[in-house]
Amino acid sequence: MAEQSTSSNVNITDAVLNQSPVIKDAENVTINYTQPPSTSSSDEDEWNSMIKLMKLCIKYFEKEGTLRLQGVSAKEKIPEVHPAIHEINYYEKDTVPVDERYDPEGPNELFKNKIKREVCFQDLLDEKDKFISIVASAGSGKTVFSLRLAKAFSLLQRLCIHLKFMDANYKQPLTLRQLLLENMFPGHSEEFYTACFSWMQKNDDKIVLILDGLDQAQYSLEKISPKINYNACVPVKDLVFNLCRKHFFPNSLLIITSRPHAVLYLPEPARPQVTYALGDLSLEDTKKLFLAFADEDLWRKINATSSQMLSMCRNPLMLQMIISTNTDPSEDIGDASTPTRLFATVMKNLTYSHNFQFPETMDELARKLQVLAFAATKHGKVVLTDKELRDEGVDPTTIHDIVVQLHCHRRPINSRLLEGNTKFFFCHQTFQEHLTASYVVYGMPVEEFQDFVETSLFQKHWTVVRRFVCGLLFDLESKAVSGDLQMKKKILKKHLIQQLQIILEKYMDRIEKQRIHLVGDDEEPTDEPTDKLFDLYACVGEGKDSSIATKAAEHFPTTLLLPMPMTLNLVPGFCFIMKHATKQLDILNLRYCFLDANSFHEIASVIKEMKPGQVRCY
Repeated sequence: MAEQSTSSNVNITDAVLNQSPVIKDAENVTINYTQPPSTSSSDEDEWNSMIKLMKLCIKYFEKEGTLRLQGVSAKEKIPEVHPAIHEINYYEKDTVPVDERYDPEGPNELFKNKIKREVCFQDLLDEKDKFISIVASAGSGKTVFSLRLAKAFSLLQRLCIHLKFMDANYKQPLTLRQLLLENMFPGHSEEFYTACFSWMQKNDDKIVLILDGLDQAQYSLEKISPKINYNACVPVKDLVFNLCRKHFFPNSLLIITSRPHAVLYLPEPARPQVTYALGDLSLEDTKKLFLAFADEDLWRKINATSSQMLSMCRNPLMLQMIISTNTDPSEDIGDASTPTRLFATVMKNLTYSHNFQFPETMDELARKLQVLAFAATKHGKVVLTDKELRDEGVDPTTIHDIVVQLHCHRRPINSRLLEGNTKFFFCHQTFQEHLTASYVVYGMPVEEFQDFVETSLFQKHWTVVRRFVCGLLFDLESKAVSGDLQMKKKILKKHLIQQLQIILEKYMDRIEKQRIHLVGDDEEPTDEPTDKLFDLYACVGEGKDSSIATKAAEHFPTTLLLPMPMTLNLVPGFCFIMKHATKQLDILNLRYCFLDANSFHEIASVIKEMKPGQVRCY
């Protein structure tokens, strides 16, 4: 088999799969396909070879796509779950490198203005176009999803070949036959490969090719490759480009999955006809997946105590992190009850994947990554270049050996902290945000910190970072931290209270206008003062500091009219402030908040414990 560049680590979403691309024994797979009338012995040979190849492919999907957990018996399988799927207008004239642009609302928000329609899994199986792409952020389960697509297409009597780009980073030139057949299914006869490849060329309308993880390719497709024939021996990038141009198997269905930026940079002649974006799991599917990794008690605990954590569980990567940190908490951090504590615990498990000696400690490397993360977030991007890594003293050639080691369902799973080969990005945007906040708290000089708080931190761009900064500083034990950290905590507390006073004045002005009907009572807009007020409450709640919460609660209004959807990550902070409020809450209007049952239960429980008084809640 041809030599290729590989790494021993895989994304945590894929780590639940039994990684074994070599499948030889397909005799136990049953295929009930009707053989067309043959006109020659060669047709008979091609048909029999195709059936054998089909069995090899299905066996591969069974082995990779049944989602057996590491360390779990073969009878225990993860239930089938699917993320939300939307067709998006991806290649518009005003499109910018979407996945390279930082958005504090999260990577999925980058697509919200590009959505054409919501689709279901079955719609992809009925796809009439010949080239589609499926894009999603890291940790969304693209590989798992693509394997299920492959198996479903096979059940529809389509020959489906699934190839991971990370398994196809070959250094030497290859033919198309070597790439799709000989290297995927080694150990068979020359006659078998010849017959299969001949059948594929004659029956390309019955073929589905799924190329998974374009962002894992160690080459770029940004430049146009020349047209080549089926037997050409060329670099892999030229084979892939010609597949995208439909020079090979023009009537087949080609599906490429990727993080968005790699597909975005395809030159126009090689772009997909349709692009679909994967979103988060439904709450029902989240529970199914959660219970495959953890027991019912942990689900009930998170379900009852943290709607914010429950919301994060809708991403498969976050789900496994939450389970890991709750079943194996850090002694010096405590329970992972907030996102700040969650990521602080996860980052304590940062390690090297190999035993050989690295030139620096993990703490030294973490400080460099904090600087890189802050610079990227400041400039509004999420992709790092190899030059940026080298300038900060980080070796791009060993970056894949930096992993987060989690213990999920009995055995450790290693997840790369940084993904990519020519461009690098954190395995989840929240890692970049937490590292950015860590630099602000631990690496930024006090004078610079004060200026940053006064001029930048309370801007929308820094929303998520701000919550992490508050969580890291306000969650500190006073007697266990340095003078600089105490000074930063004092500066942040002062400005946070000032911001609360400013926003509350704007909020009360809005309430007064509504009272005199300058703003309609049935109006449903996203209300900016209310939005900012609750975001600041979330910052206080992230730190779990009762003294700061008591001070913030002095600015808690007696009338709360909320003409906006309240996202789940705002509820815990709101409840934390309410617990410390001394004022009587007269009116609480939740009409347009669209709360789920868990969030409403959290709020109702706090109201029940407040001082006696009549609360009108509607």
